[in-house]
Amino acid sequence: MLPTLHDHLVAAYAESGRPWPPRASTRTTPPPPAAAQQAEHLEHICSWHAGCCNPFFVAPLPERRALVADYGHGTIAVVCLLSGSILHVISLPPHTEPCGSSALRRPLGVARSAASLYVVDGAAACVLQLDLEGRLVRSFGGGGDSGLRACGDDASLPLLAPYGCAFAAAEAGSACGGSERRHSAGAREPLLYVVDSGRHRVVAYSADGRPRFAFGRRGSGAGCLHDPRGVAVHGGTVWVADMCNHRVALFTAEGAPAGAFGRHGSGPGRMQYPAGVAVSRSLLLVSEYVGGRLHVLSLRGDALQLLTPPPAAAPPGAAGAYLCAVGAGGGCALVPDTDGAVHEAAGEAAPRAGGSRDERVGRAMQAAGLGDMLACFEPGDLHALMPAVYADAAAHPEVYRHVAAGR
Repeated sequence: MLPTLHDHLVAAYAESGRPWPPRASTRTTPPPPAAAQQAEHLEHICSWHAGCCNPFFVAPLPERRALVADYGHGTIAVVCLLSGSILHVISLPPHTEPCGSSALRRPLGVARSAASLYVVDGAAACVLQLDLEGRLVRSFGGGGDSGLRACGDDASLPLLAPYGCAFAAAEAGSACGGSERRHSAGAREPLLYVVDSGRHRVVAYSADGRPRFAFGRRGSGAGCLHDPRGVAVHGGTVWVADMCNHRVALFTAEGAPAGAFGRHGSGPGRMQYPAGVAVSRSLLLVSEYVGGRLHVLSLRGDALQLLTPPPAAAPPGAAGAYLCAVGAGGGCALVPDTDGAVHEAAGEAAPRAGGSRDERVGRAMQAAGLGDMLACFEPGDLHALMPAVYADAAAHPEVYRHVAAGR
């Protein structure tokens, strides 16, 4: 007996971690802006509420999913970007083996490598390394309140108030830099960069949690930081959201100062307490905690665009939400706020919903894979298209028989 189209849809959705039929959407899609107001680089396309409480950092995943650090609930939520619904929740109870009393209480930063998830726990002031199934592997970076007044480049000092983190995969590097910062001659080892706001620095760890080096100290001069929050790594450059200096500070992958841009204010190129930073293709994205705006910059720091999530995106009764960190991948930007919403913006190159249903179907037909195809639809589209699909299957059984045989 040939499997039905319903069976195929259930299997296809299961492969990408989504239930069939899709849940009712909680997305709020703004009306398209006037032609004269069209965004040059990114356009706000939707906002959704997945039931998170005070989300801080996000990390995009394949197949239109994202990791959301749910600070209020003490969990990591795996969220479907198509519907805004939570697919899976990662939590760690106390006394989780093999790390004794380690537990996930107040997640802040989150990053992903090919084999691990890294979660910064603000309550324990440490980093938890999980496997891709959400099981605890180890914790590192903690150590209590020892050396409270110490700062600078002593990587062995425990984290005091960690926030954001970013993972940099192994890549070819120049010959400069100390040998302790190299995995082998001329090659840079994989590193996890963790912002330690309490010591006004960034600490680099190996993929298995060994401290490698640290950089930054309190101040406003070159190489200095003041209450940094977010961090991004791309092409051998480390960008740090230098919150109380109202700027983005740049460092080399080895921690050498490489410049800074931005100053306090509300105009283009001016920032109000930047909290998050991410790189999306050739764009640098900076989210403001107080200003409530998303800066779109060139990688050199040139101001290109300012985006502000619309007030209508907030839940009833919410007002004055602060933007937290920004996550980016595949041409999309994800920005959580303190009211529990996550705002999504995308450029023209990123697959996304929008326009008429016929236009969405046309984009889906050109998609390269299942994930990109599903990203072109609104959650209600597939329900509306089902009668036409069944009618087509009845009119052309040989095509569907061929598809079924190929599975």
